[in-house]
Amino acid sequence: TPLMMACTRKNLEVIQTLVEHGANPLLRNKDGWNCFHIASREGHPEVLQYLLQVSPSCWDTESTTGRTPLHTAAACSCVLVFPAVTCRCQYKADSRDSCGVTPFMDALQHGHVGIAQLLLEKHQACPTAVDALGAQALHRAAVTAQDGSIQFLVAQLGVDVNGRATSLQLPALHYAAKVWPCSQILLEIGTN
Repeated sequence: TPLMMACTRKNLEVIQTLVEHGANPLLRNKDGWNCFHIASREGHPEVLQYLLQVSPSCWDTESTTGRTPLHTAAACSCVLVFPAVTCRCQYKADSRDSCGVTPFMDALQHGHVGIAQLLLEKHQACPTAVDALGAQALHRAAVTAQDGSIQFLVAQLGVDVNGRATSLQLPALHYAAKVWPCSQILLEIGTN
């Protein structure tokens, strides 16, 4: 919709004009995203606040794969936008999409340690939750070579660097095998 397109451009004035002329922030695209999903991805706090003001329930939505705007913000946004997404919305910190991925996992898989810290401190996210295949945030961070996320999980949260995932019982080092610098970090911090 034109409103969704305006949300991708972070142009609050255009968004306000469209809403004033009847644009519906609750409409969803083919993937099940509404404007709040899009604004969460783009990381513009003023747009998020405005959407909540004109459509207070716009946060309460899931995509066709069960992803909430909180998942989107955790994966895509900067720490500055995150309070705008969480302060007025009653998200469950460990809500899961259709693959069992939580916003905490999304944040660390994309290297957003600050957002993961906020999810822990403000929303009591579980750092050892597992996805539908049995992988934890550590394994997901290893796949995407997020060294900072791995260091945070192991050094600050005490997550077991040798923790096994999936029915094959694979350690994070196995997931990082294609990404040598990440493998090197895991070896340095004591993986077997």
